[in-house]
Amino acid sequence: MESLRQARLRDLTDPATSNQAYDLALIYKILIVSGIFKLLLAFSIPLTLDEAYATAVAREYSLSFFEHPPISFWMPVLAADLTGINATIVYRFPFLLAGLGITWMMFLIGREIGGSRVGVWSAVLFCAAPSPFLASGVWAVPDGPLNLASTVVVYFLVRIARFEGTAPLKLWLYAGVAMAFALASKYQAAWLPVGVLLFMLAHPVGRRWFLHPGFYLAGLIGLIGLLPVILWNAGHDWVTFRFHGDRITGGLHFGHFTGMLLVQAMYLLPTGMLVAGIGLWYGVRNRARADVFLLVFLAVGPVLIFNYINLTSTASLAHWSMPGWLLAFLLAAVWLNARGAVTVRRIWRWMVGLFAVVWLVLGLLIVQSNTGWLTRPFYERPPAWDNTISLFDFGDLKPALVKRGLWQTTDVFMANSWAYGGLLDSFMGSEKPIRIFDLSAAHHFVYLSDADALGRALFMEPSRLTDVAITDAQTLKSARSLDPNATLLPPLTLNRGGQPYVSVSVVSLTLLQTTLALQQSLSPAQ
Repeated sequence: MESLRQARLRDLTDPATSNQAYDLALIYKILIVSGIFKLLLAFSIPLTLDEAYATAVAREYSLSFFEHPPISFWMPVLAADLTGINATIVYRFPFLLAGLGITWMMFLIGREIGGSRVGVWSAVLFCAAPSPFLASGVWAVPDGPLNLASTVVVYFLVRIARFEGTAPLKLWLYAGVAMAFALASKYQAAWLPVGVLLFMLAHPVGRRWFLHPGFYLAGLIGLIGLLPVILWNAGHDWVTFRFHGDRITGGLHFGHFTGMLLVQAMYLLPTGMLVAGIGLWYGVRNRARADVFLLVFLAVGPVLIFNYINLTSTASLAHWSMPGWLLAFLLAAVWLNARGAVTVRRIWRWMVGLFAVVWLVLGLLIVQSNTGWLTRPFYERPPAWDNTISLFDFGDLKPALVKRGLWQTTDVFMANSWAYGGLLDSFMGSEKPIRIFDLSAAHHFVYLSDADALGRALFMEPSRLTDVAITDAQTLKSARSLDPNATLLPPLTLNRGGQPYVSVSVVSLTLLQTTLALQQSLSPAQ
């Protein structure tokens, strides 16, 4: 305990402090501090669009889901079912544990390839990068289970690569089980077996793996993770693969590509992206080391592939490449540990400074989204540029409906698309069916058992106060395409920090058996 209290992260820049006991104290302190920070963030940030959508559609367990494999969708709902508590912190708790697990696995892999100090550097680079820290350990999104399972796969592969002779069969089996979990978490995991095959073709150690039965057994076990996806899609016209295929638009989009590079730099911290890139170069230079060269193949694929997609498609997102950058941090840690004290201290100072700036901005955004404290003293109504509606807590929506007498008289709710459909449904406790008006933007909602629920309905669409008139008109128009007698009701106003901020347009209508045919004619199902 004394060594834990004395452990200081800035000692990373001092090679004289490097010993296994002290480095263990450092990683334990990182786990404790990052765990507390994760809990604080999990309590402070309302459910995001993706989280709310996942918890809404996963209330009916499914072998797979419209856009993702099942594990990350099962996790929040399973946590709620086991505890009997439907709350944001409960949904996120398994992902917090996954984030701590990733931190520990980064340490173990780093220790395996370069000693305990490399392990600490690997964990620090992961925790310092804002996007991996949030998406792989706070939010209830697929990145957490994906990166936890992926780092477990990499840990066992690195151990196998370090064997001069034949590695024990059990290491291959462990890697195969972790691979199955990775493939059942997010589709980016598909690069791992591809990267392994490329390494096997390129390196003498890898070529010996072709003669080991463990490689083939691990591959067969890993494929089990894809079975739920294949079985579900076989019964749903392979919709997942069509959806992701349609996101590739073609052409060259240099502006989008540049923007995505800048966003990735912010997601990783510019220093993180820089040292990760240097780490990849360092790994290529040291290709004689099987474990290091293996990491190059596993890391470089997602970085190159998804940045190529950023160049050729405007429908891509910056975080898709994060699994590759995460593994590149391991190579960066090896490179950093081999640098002189002057270079390491310079990088450390820049990293700490950028970390402070980025988290100061993120902290202000989180506080603003919860309280409006930056604008409330100066504006009677929030200005148009104050747009934090995607981080708004809709917890007051159901009480507002009850107070208006609308909750009691409504059989089914309706939203325009999956995004607000998920938010409204999750914040209202998924107690009543919700239908999506635009079937082409319904995602997994169309596969729920109550997707065609009938009866007295409320079509609701949130917007900022400045946009309420436009949203009222659009919502009424959509509702009347299904029911000519649909009636616009006064909007519900929800407060942020005691000040009106969000207006929810409300239209009453009746959904009959003929409604589905009308919907399909207006927006053919995906």
